[in-house]
Amino acid sequence: MRINHLFLFFLSLILLLMHSSCRKETTKNYIVIGSTIDIDSFNPYLSTSLFSQDLLDRLYLRLAIEQEDYRTFTPLLAKRWEWSKDSTQITFYLRNDVYWTDGVKTTAYDVEFSFKAATSPEVAWLNAEDIVRNIESVKAINETILTVKYRYVYPYQLTDINDIWIVPKHVYEKIPFSEWRRNGFFDENPVTNGPYKVARWERGQLIELVKNERYFDKAYPKIGRIFIKIVPNESNLLLQFLNGEIDVLPSIPPAVAEKYENNPNIKFIKYPFLAYEYIGWNQKNPIFADKRVRQALSYGINVDEIIKVILKGNAVRSTSPFPSIFWAHNEKLKPYPYNPEKAKKLLAEAGWKDSNGDGILDKIIDNRKVDFKFTLITNAENQTRKEVATAIQNDLLKLGIKMEIQIFEFNTFMRHILNKNFDAVLSGWRVATKPDLATVFHTEAIKSGHNIVSYSNPQFDKLNDSAAVLNNLSNAKVIWDKVQEIIYEDQPYTFLYEPVRINGISKRIKPETVRMNSISFLYNLHEWELK
Repeated sequence: MRINHLFLFFLSLILLLMHSSCRKETTKNYIVIGSTIDIDSFNPYLSTSLFSQDLLDRLYLRLAIEQEDYRTFTPLLAKRWEWSKDSTQITFYLRNDVYWTDGVKTTAYDVEFSFKAATSPEVAWLNAEDIVRNIESVKAINETILTVKYRYVYPYQLTDINDIWIVPKHVYEKIPFSEWRRNGFFDENPVTNGPYKVARWERGQLIELVKNERYFDKAYPKIGRIFIKIVPNESNLLLQFLNGEIDVLPSIPPAVAEKYENNPNIKFIKYPFLAYEYIGWNQKNPIFADKRVRQALSYGINVDEIIKVILKGNAVRSTSPFPSIFWAHNEKLKPYPYNPEKAKKLLAEAGWKDSNGDGILDKIIDNRKVDFKFTLITNAENQTRKEVATAIQNDLLKLGIKMEIQIFEFNTFMRHILNKNFDAVLSGWRVATKPDLATVFHTEAIKSGHNIVSYSNPQFDKLNDSAAVLNNLSNAKVIWDKVQEIIYEDQPYTFLYEPVRINGISKRIKPETVRMNSISFLYNLHEWELK
């Protein structure tokens, strides 16, 4: 009996140690990423938010990896590619060891199907315009060989085909394209092929990603489990990061980074962001139809003070839709200076005056007196934008313009933007690494694209279309400069500033393994390591 007791004692001890070891391993091999917004869809063709796309890029493999110079690519799903002699066709040779999470092999037929989805009017993918205009066909020769035929030769051929999200044909073809936007089928147990797969999605609360055991590179990911915790209140989210409940937090307000820069438990990663913040003036509203008014609004906002006080210097002035770190940027353009007197003069020239002495400008439009009053919308999750909106409100009131501020949660905010249901919007764009402004400012993009302010200038359309397909980048740069001069003159947006991106990571993560950039703050998530 004593021997049995000893045996049971040692057995219990061993089990306890094993349990402790497993618990220790399970506890440590994960990180928590904080976000104020949830993913909007696991179908990448329905997704619109940058956060969602950053996440989806860890779940779905692209043909190649775009490098940080924004011009070169390294193999991923495609192990190599060859150009035709006339450069109008690329032949891709795909890996033969990539599988979807349901065990079906990823093949060239998935890419061919994905091209059909990307260009389908029924799917109405927001980036379809460039693909339709530039790529003639995508054809699978067999499971591993794919040919892409272009309509002409231009510098961004590889970029365009790599922008297409590759989805599993055997899953997605079950639902007609016309039903994609009305069907939540793709959000239930998403079938993916990247280093991570979806284990759990509690809408509005939590996303759990785990290591994809079928991923072709068995050395990755280094961190086996990722939790994305959704906390809509930015203040609460920041508090949880500072308390160590969250390991990774993107887009930290400059004031917070300044206050906690010496905190030994966290590290801030700063880098120039290929993005800009702007105010979009909806030109369907007659108040903003005259470009002199839009110019006046740009002169009437003290952006330098906003950068100094609210952003703590973590931004530079923006002058055009191409950020200053981008090769196509027109360096000759200077920011609209804060000049209230010039703003008042332009408003007077456009017919705005205070006819009744109430302190608010007015004008006769369509035979009725209209006060210069409008509402600016922005999203609730971004504290910086809310502070910037208040500063703008105060500046414009000095000109006799009454601006109301309306705050929406992110999904509602996006619906208002995409439906053009706003007077003015305070938002931001992360700029594509391929220069082409058609999606945002082209007349055709009013109906199908991101031209949310309904801006139209035939001269802009012509020059943009010309520059976008020029194979000689030096010649293209000359035209891009002219394109930006037109936008600068017309001011469909007031270009505010280019933010310095500030992200935070906890001391649990090895900072030397983390690469964050304008392409994505999760750029090499699969390579991150814990201490």
